[in-house]
Amino acid sequence: MEFVVVFLVSLVILLLLVVGLLFGRPPVYRPDRAYVLRLMQGVEDRSTTEQAWSLFVHTPISHDAELEVFRRRCYQFDQGEECDVIARPGLHGYLYDLKGRNYIRQLTTELETFIRNAPLSVDF
Repeated sequence: MEFVVVFLVSLVILLLLVVGLLFGRPPVYRPDRAYVLRLMQGVEDRSTTEQAWSLFVHTPISHDAELEVFRRRCYQFDQGEECDVIARPGLHGYLYDLKGRNYIRQLTTELETFIRNAPLSVDF
């Protein structure tokens, strides 16, 4: 009798797993421009967490080529590949020091201008 109970419980669990795999979606990271702008502004006001920033910087954005350019610039800065400024850790909850935050603020201004001037529709 115990065998039948264990078998039925295992069967139900496996069936739920199969249904979940068949109808579930894989996790996808698709940030929009407004979200990235909030992330970059959050570097200045300490509202962006280190995990959210690291996910943005280290995950390629394939659905928006223009946004990928900004992500790569942030990545190059974060990895120390930017010639003008070096990414140093900040104090008191800041992700970067003052020079790093100024560089991110400059990128934020460029992204704001880009979003403001972007067309409302795209022809495919």
